[in-house]
Amino acid sequence: MKLDNLEIRSIRKSDSPKAFLDFICELIDEKAYLQIDEKPTLKWEREWLKKTNKEIKNRESIRFCAWEGKKLVAMVQAKRGLWNERDNICIGISVLKAYRGKGLGEKLLRMIIKLAKTKLKPKNIFLSVVIINKPAFSLYKKVGFKTFARFPKWAKRDNKYIDVLYMLLKK
Repeated sequence: MKLDNLEIRSIRKSDSPKAFLDFICELIDEKAYLQIDEKPTLKWEREWLKKTNKEIKNRESIRFCAWEGKKLVAMVQAKRGLWNERDNICIGISVLKAYRGKGLGEKLLRMIIKLAKTKLKPKNIFLSVVIINKPAFSLYKKVGFKTFARFPKWAKRDNKYIDVLYMLLKK
């Protein structure tokens, strides 16, 4: 699989909710490190896509997707915090297993950070990662994030609580 075959672009109103549902369900099936741990319905995904498009229109978030044909293979977002935290931008990224380790995650992260800096004008850019997700942690360090907080036994995975690290992009 070459990255050259992928189309990287913003979410469109015309994008199929089913493609997003298939994407999230595949990530859940492969036990990716996500906050969501139950498969959503197509109805839920339609509502999520509608809400997401509204956030993008209102400059509350920026999202990029990587597509191989009609298959969604990766997504990255930069999203404003709420109210008095709106100048802080949270980054999130998900890449299907078959597309990891090929530079796609790094490319998407660098793209979203660059655009977030110009379009959202953040005070801080941060993200969170479960401590057992070593490949993601290494990628975030490589891109310029540094751990600033550790929340012990914060997220539940396989009926066990695990630590979550919060990382801040260095200026």
